[in-house]
Amino acid sequence: MNEVDAALVLACGRHPIAHVVSQGLDRANVAEGARVLVAASGGADSSALLAACAGLRGRGRVDPVAGHVDHGLRAEGALDAECAASGAARLGIAFARRTLSLAPGTGIAARARDARYAALASMAREAGAGTVLLAHHADDQAETVLLALARGAGLAGMGGMPARRAIEPGVDAVRPCLRASRDDLRGACEALGIRWREDPTNDRRDVPRGRVRHAVLPELDAVAAGAARRIARAAEVARLGDALLRSHLEAMRSPDGSFARSSLRGAPPALAATAVRMLAGDRIDDAAAWQAADAASGAGTDPRRFPLAGGGELVVDAHAVHVRPDQG
Repeated sequence: MNEVDAALVLACGRHPIAHVVSQGLDRANVAEGARVLVAASGGADSSALLAACAGLRGRGRVDPVAGHVDHGLRAEGALDAECAASGAARLGIAFARRTLSLAPGTGIAARARDARYAALASMAREAGAGTVLLAHHADDQAETVLLALARGAGLAGMGGMPARRAIEPGVDAVRPCLRASRDDLRGACEALGIRWREDPTNDRRDVPRGRVRHAVLPELDAVAAGAARRIARAAEVARLGDALLRSHLEAMRSPDGSFARSSLRGAPPALAATAVRMLAGDRIDDAAAWQAADAASGAGTDPRRFPLAGGGELVVDAHAVHVRPDQG
């Protein structure tokens, strides 16, 4: 096991990436001195985040521990864990590890993601941490937003990944690097002399995210340098707009969760459409959602019914917009 490199820890606290991470923690309302679990994959992004947290620990900003999840799907998993453990030891940060047993097959990406978050939440609780720090950055955010736009997302989808969200009761995920680029994080590792391992799946071009990463974003960057960072900042604005719109609508809801037609008649399309989405979620397709929004904000009083995936229907009648469960 490596000895703690005091000079490295000092350099980490002085590197600009520590300031970026500290600002991200502030935006996500992570308390001073909070115990946090840093998701440490052994890759460049999480290694830079871990280094920043080691530097910030000296200022009392956070009290980090490192948590590594091996999905058990790649032969190189043990080497990734060794790299993450070695890096944590060099920074003087306690290290925990979980190895999962996932069967290959349908839905493996989603199953691996859910299992990873569950494992991180479990390690956080054991470490006495209520926060898991993830190293998603501006490029990741831009990919997420572009994919959401391609699917016809509204404001919520345009907002991309939130800076903070609950994983499980009592444990939140926080992304303090959303204003940093991939190059920022790799540059920090190079400047600090931190070793990392490459995940070969990041180079895949046969999946949607890989195509956006390797084909779409470089072309956008050629049109407008720094496109990924700007898209990520636009996502922040969209998320704030969505939160404002939803808070306004929540105040308009009736006690039973429905929306009175009187409150939506003549309303802007975005308001009525968001009300429909709040009621139906992803169980209504885009065309039907807009038809329902038009009906809700219009003057007509004849009942309109829109089937929902999985059963039930969204009903726009003379008095309210509400969801009627499947009567079968």
